Amino acid sequence: MIFRWAPTSRGRVPLNLKRGEKQVNRKDYLLLFEKNAAKILITSMIILVFVSGVARFLKNPINWAVDMSTFMFAWACFFAIDVAWRENKMMAVDLLVRRLPKKAQKVIRIVNYLIISAFMVYLVIWGSQLTYTMRFRRFLGMPAVSYSWVTLSVPVGGCLILRTTIEKIINELKSRNKGDERTC
Repeated sequence: MIFRWAPTSRGRVPLNLKRGEKQVNRKDYLLLFEKNAAKILITSMIILVFVSGVARFLKNPINWAVDMSTFMFAWACFFAIDVAWRENKMMAVDLLVRRLPKKAQKVIRIVNYLIISAFMVYLVIWGSQLTYTMRFRRFLGMPAVSYSWVTLSVPVGGCLILRTTIEKIINELKSRNKGDERTC
């Protein structure tokens, strides 16, 4: 969709927004891309696996279907993880944490975010090394494609999740001791 922009006191806003439609912030474009990419990849993967199963039943297998499904699944997982993490839809066990004072809950959340950040930094470093190591490995069904395209999802996904976690840390530090419902 092409936007026509109109100047306002808050900056430029699109003219062609429909009534009740929310304007998308620049930060939300990444989230929107991740949501749509995850949906498209998962749907394509399911269709491809189904078609491959039918083709195999009909004695005409699609050799590259498993490799392409692996590629789509790896990328879809990391996109979906970041979307769930950004929207606070991850499962959390906070039975004990909820009983603590608000200040202690905030400290535990920040420590939790720092542990997650450290793990994501490790994942980015390890994933980058893995991607570099796998650059000569090829898919069996797609010999022209390097397996490093699958392993590249690890450092890219780690960067996306690290970015979201850093945003959560910043928001946590900016917020005063409010009693909002957040989970560790």
